Amino acid sequence: MKNIKQIAALAFIFFLTTLTGCENFLDVNVDQTLKGDASMQELLPTAEFYTGEASYQQAFVACQYAQQIGNAIGSNGIDTYAETDNTIGWSNLYLYVIPQLNLIIRKGQEENASAYVGIAKVLMAYNLGIATVNWENVPYSQADLKNFSPAYDTQEQIYLIISKLLDESVAELAKNTGAKPAADDLIYNGDMSKWTKLAYSLKARYAMHFSVKNPQQAAQAAIAALPNAMASNADDFQLQYNSKNLSPWYSRVAIPNTTSNLSVTFTNTFVDLTNGTAQKVVDPRLSKVISLKNNQTVYSGVIPGSGSGSTVDLTAKAWHSNVNSPLVMMTYSEVKAIEAEARFLLNGGTATSAGTTAQAYTAYQEIISNNMKKVGVTEADIAAYLAAAPVNVGLGKLTLKHIITEKFKSMLLIGDIWTDIRKYNYLDFPMPSNVNPDLQGKRIQRMKYPDSEVTRNSKTVQANQKNPEIPMWFLVK
Repeated sequence: MKNIKQIAALAFIFFLTTLTGCENFLDVNVDQTLKGDASMQELLPTAEFYTGEASYQQAFVACQYAQQIGNAIGSNGIDTYAETDNTIGWSNLYLYVIPQLNLIIRKGQEENASAYVGIAKVLMAYNLGIATVNWENVPYSQADLKNFSPAYDTQEQIYLIISKLLDESVAELAKNTGAKPAADDLIYNGDMSKWTKLAYSLKARYAMHFSVKNPQQAAQAAIAALPNAMASNADDFQLQYNSKNLSPWYSRVAIPNTTSNLSVTFTNTFVDLTNGTAQKVVDPRLSKVISLKNNQTVYSGVIPGSGSGSTVDLTAKAWHSNVNSPLVMMTYSEVKAIEAEARFLLNGGTATSAGTTAQAYTAYQEIISNNMKKVGVTEADIAAYLAAAPVNVGLGKLTLKHIITEKFKSMLLIGDIWTDIRKYNYLDFPMPSNVNPDLQGKRIQRMKYPDSEVTRNSKTVQANQKNPEIPMWFLVK
């Protein structure tokens, strides 16, 4: 198990080093007497740690909008489709992650350390992906230390930047020059083959973000990337925590939930997909990823927007939120879901018509089996679930909803699932109780820009902020 013991010390190093000399840093004034010169080996674990933080902050909001989790008590939470700016997530990206990565890239280029440059570019692409699916247009190319009011890149430009970064990362990772990361790489321990697989997996993920805008082109691009993408659960992109450096789902949600400081729990939307209510078959992941409250025997989730109806908790007994849980950011199961969707669309399938091929059907089954293996389901239970009639629907009856439903379950607490939910009209999930009236009966489509941006860069924010119910550019045909 990798650990992140270095993080506490490196957080201090970060404030002394990365707030100076970063090309795309936004809004921190640094005392020039606090300059330092951290090495790439010191910068990389801190950048990876804050990438995990940004991922958690996105997931905490996005997975409520997507109806995986909801407010555990009260009717005024994010799960009512209330607008939120995710200020902490924005700060993690623009104060910590992006400056760190820019500095690693600069130092790596100066020292001909291609592995560090390649890793930093993969992480930069991933973090820009988080930013654009949250807020649409975001600052990147014009943001630097001297520009406190940068113009925002459009979402179209950001996706082009992401694609370029991933292409460049693959080339850098293949060079094998200069210093190599090892224990300072908290995610893959310096395994360049896994970073390369992640780069191709992200290429496929971001290609499929466009499956509504241009289904055939998106599917073709994804399929082209998949042969070099993740090949097993061992390639999963995740940050492993330990008992000294605690997973945020454990320390900030599970532990408070056990002390009556309730925050979020699982929704009935998610629970009903696993307890047999919606699919007419019990999913064996149910008891692995969801905890029952004391003395409860029936699994029921909170009704989104109500804060009521739940017999379940998001606690330290569950796979994603125990003391040893990794923070999961992308998985092999997601790669198989991308493949299933892409092959389905390439064969002429749509949200309302079949387009199944044998390869798409196999990939659909592998979404399920690989995620079940990851969370500890037995082979016998996996086989029984795959053989159940509601799941084993056969080539002729497989629909896009089957694929995205299983993706929804396998991407539990991974924020990018909100992209798929928005792409396919929230899978016709029921509207939350006490839904935000400003949306006029429509679904939430975006986060708003943080108040700090409104204060400092108001003209740019006003030019880019849209009403919360307006779909983002990549979701419009």
